[in-house]
Amino acid sequence: MKTWCAIGDSFTYLNDHLDETDFRVSEGYLSRVLRKLPDLALINAGVNGSTTKDWLTIPVPFADIYSILLGTNDWHQQIPLGSKENFIKEESGTILGNLGVLIKRIRMVNENAKILVMNPVERADFICVLDTLNQAQGSYAPEAGVMLSKVAEAIVSCAEEMGLCVLDLYKTCGFTQENVIHFKRLKKDGIYQDLPYPDYIGVPYHAETDEYPYPLEAVALTYDGLHPSDRGNEIIAELVAGKLSQFLD
Repeated sequence: MKTWCAIGDSFTYLNDHLDETDFRVSEGYLSRVLRKLPDLALINAGVNGSTTKDWLTIPVPFADIYSILLGTNDWHQQIPLGSKENFIKEESGTILGNLGVLIKRIRMVNENAKILVMNPVERADFICVLDTLNQAQGSYAPEAGVMLSKVAEAIVSCAEEMGLCVLDLYKTCGFTQENVIHFKRLKKDGIYQDLPYPDYIGVPYHAETDEYPYPLEAVALTYDGLHPSDRGNEIIAELVAGKLSQFLD
């Protein structure tokens, strides 16, 4: 039995906190991986809302295998992307540099650990199902001039150059603006309308008065515009299990 430590943000954290999805999710991607790979014991180290900066200090538990899925909160909070040099030299202060430091910290805990590096996926406008005032713009537009796609590409490029095992979720999981959510239910010209992408862009949502814009029939690969639905979690789990299985042979 090998121990797998999953490092990440809410994508990972929510696996053990399904109540925070308003039970729109029945099983997270971690649990789905364990059913496919029963010889793994899991440490879910996901921290809700965490960025690569947070993982400069969060304790790293001992494990045989580590997965890292971070970056989307960094992008939204406009943490600078940084360079490949920052990653290689393990210079904190940027997304890539922070990831380099995190990998160093993992090696300090277990120098023989296997590490799987993943990257963030496309996201629509996020509206928290339990707190509609908690909102964030989708990845169809840049943050501080940087597209999320550029962050995802840079993470993969750096990790590959360092010889780490990589899972390019951005390119392989199939999350797109057209399918992360079926529609966004918004008031337009005083009438609720089910607006698909890109028709909902720029149409205001008033959390205090409007109904939740993602009813159950709007759920697609995400349930709230950002976090994976059951279908989205299963897609991610299939890909992650395929990579982790290589460490078990």
